[in-house]
Amino acid sequence: MARSTEDADAAPSRPQPLTAAQQFGAAMRRLRRLKKLTLRALSEKVNYHYSVLSRIELGQLPPTIEAARAIDEALGAGGALVTLAEVARSEPYAALPPPPPLFVGREHALGALSSALIHEVHPDRSTVAFVYGPPGTGKTALARWWANLHQHDFDHVLYADLRGFDPRQPAEAGEILERLLRGLGVSDERIPSQPSMQLDVLRGHLEQRATVEHRVLIVLDNAQDSRQVAQVLPGSRNTSVLITSRRRMSGLVITAGAEAIALQAMTKDDAVELIRGFVGKHRVEAEPAAVARLANLCARLPLALNIAAERVASNDTLTIAQHAELLAHGALELQVADDESIGVRAAYSYSYRQLSDDQARVFRLCGLHPGVQLTADSVAALADTTSAEAFQLMEQLVQLSLMQALPARAFRLHDLLRDYAAEEAARPDRDEEREPAIRRLVHWYLHTVNAASWAITPERPDHHIHLGPAPDAVTPVAFPSFDSAYRWSVRELPNLAGVAELALDHGMLFPAWRIPVECFDFFIHYRPVSAWIDSFEVALKAAELADDYLRVAQAADELAEGYLRRGDPVSLERAFTLAARAIEVCEGHEPPRFMAFAYIEQGEVAFIRGDFELSAQLCEQALAVAQQVGTKVGETLARTHLGSAYRALGRFELAARHGETAFTLLEAADDPHGMGYAAVPLARTLRASGDLERALHYCEQAARAFDRRDDFQGKAEALAERGLTLLALGELEEARTTFDGAQDRLRQINQRVAETYAAEWNQQTAAER
Repeated sequence: MARSTEDADAAPSRPQPLTAAQQFGAAMRRLRRLKKLTLRALSEKVNYHYSVLSRIELGQLPPTIEAARAIDEALGAGGALVTLAEVARSEPYAALPPPPPLFVGREHALGALSSALIHEVHPDRSTVAFVYGPPGTGKTALARWWANLHQHDFDHVLYADLRGFDPRQPAEAGEILERLLRGLGVSDERIPSQPSMQLDVLRGHLEQRATVEHRVLIVLDNAQDSRQVAQVLPGSRNTSVLITSRRRMSGLVITAGAEAIALQAMTKDDAVELIRGFVGKHRVEAEPAAVARLANLCARLPLALNIAAERVASNDTLTIAQHAELLAHGALELQVADDESIGVRAAYSYSYRQLSDDQARVFRLCGLHPGVQLTADSVAALADTTSAEAFQLMEQLVQLSLMQALPARAFRLHDLLRDYAAEEAARPDRDEEREPAIRRLVHWYLHTVNAASWAITPERPDHHIHLGPAPDAVTPVAFPSFDSAYRWSVRELPNLAGVAELALDHGMLFPAWRIPVECFDFFIHYRPVSAWIDSFEVALKAAELADDYLRVAQAADELAEGYLRRGDPVSLERAFTLAARAIEVCEGHEPPRFMAFAYIEQGEVAFIRGDFELSAQLCEQALAVAQQVGTKVGETLARTHLGSAYRALGRFELAARHGETAFTLLEAADDPHGMGYAAVPLARTLRASGDLERALHYCEQAARAFDRRDDFQGKAEALAERGLTLLALGELEEARTTFDGAQDRLRQINQRVAETYAAEWNQQTAAER
């Protein structure tokens, strides 16, 4: 790992670059040996004493131009040695800037640069690689570290700052070429005034060096775009060119075959190691959680990390945790104390100011999106444009390293860029742009999750509502199938709670409540417990603020189910309380279906706590309410849980009757997920009563039903129950294979359920022994 900390060197091992005189000597030695001449033999040809030639060859004595011409002619160098002599006798060239004093990680990028620029060079043209990434990712630091580390692999290193993203104007082609030519020792009077002629002179000098097998590295730092670089690329066969830019320079990939190396945030471990290099091992080890928080507040970007860590190091009167707390709402304000041009906000502003109006508008509006990842469809709603136009603008922002492309045509902003974009969108002069954008986004999600919910459970019409047409400028996604709706819901899952909270923050109480509610059937299938709870906590707040008892009842009931799925004692208590709240707000009104589900949830909590009598009583109340209001889903769910309660009480016949009735109703409604949910506890009841063949039949029914809905946990539970049933039938080998496969899957999805089945398996196998 390339790094510099307390237990490593402060910089790469830096062999000093060869002087021009040493370069002349090395070229002279190479050509002399090719000609198979000794120094004495060469001395006779050029009329210089061999001791003088020896000192010239060792780089100890700069050659005169006269001596260089004689040696060049004798060795057939074609003028290359004369050029090197002119360099040796001119003023020294500006050296490569030193490496950063502290550098950590980036092994992949360092290796990619070495492969591209050293090990896989092109024999007939320049070898070009560029490092690109968002502001603050350490592109310049990486380039300088690598170039200093590998300068001994080149005979000459040239460097130019192109100022592409800088308070000063970007460097013009003539300025860049003049710097490169001076680095080769070309005197001012020999540098033409026109950039095209300067480029020709540069090519000529590089070609002369190629004849003596000199390799040259050119570092072009902070390039604005492909056009700026293309004007100064020599194309010479002995030259490797390393470029850094915030843009992905696709033009160079096409015209120069450039290797593109992306740079993003640091890994968590490397970010911590960088902080350790500033503040010391002992402080980092004393506050690991605070260090991790500090790294995350800096979005693990080297620029922000360097500034923040230096602040911590310079003020040990505060703990790292206290420093992190101070930083929590001001990471964008990180800047070097005595140079306001070096800071996070400054780095971003240079890029933002170069955007077109449309690019800038989409960028800042994306800062309003509360989700983890963005799609063209959602951004189209934000920006009041088409999905195609939004996608094109987002692709342009990716090229400019202000956005990151993700799989499945998704995008993201890292945290600090999101903060910067949101600040730009929040300016008072953006009010007329911002508020309508938020409303369009919220309504796009509302109408799209509504369409998804209908596609996921069309067999449960009482779970859905018809919203009517979407507002103008909002085009929700249409879903032709369960699969398409399910896949969209999985992709958008990390965004849903944030969108509901955005709606709540802007007083949009109906969408804040309804967006999570529309996701309920998806949550039942996919079981994302944390997202379930987070989104429904928002829904319940919105419902309480709206003072609508039906909304409160539904939100409390469906939130209770989420806590029930979490399963720990505190969550079970919260589930019981929420279910009680759902029942309470319905008192004095016609009972809605949510009352039935609330009684079921209380019955489930009682069952888990081992109070099977109470569980049966509560589920009987649920069944009565469900039949009164005519909810078939509520009735089947109540019967399923009654089956479990009566099984635990040893009343197997009644338990089986409830379970079979539930399954039959769900089968008639062609409700695959419901069938699977009912079939597993029914199989368990039949196994407990000794009806093993029928138990096996319902295990297979459950597995097939869950397969239809891609419910991997449900299928794993069905297979685990099948394994236990096969064990009871005495088919030990098949039982173990089936059960072990189910457990492998369950342990990855729900450790608590896996442990419950494992305990039962161990109990049964112990009884068998």
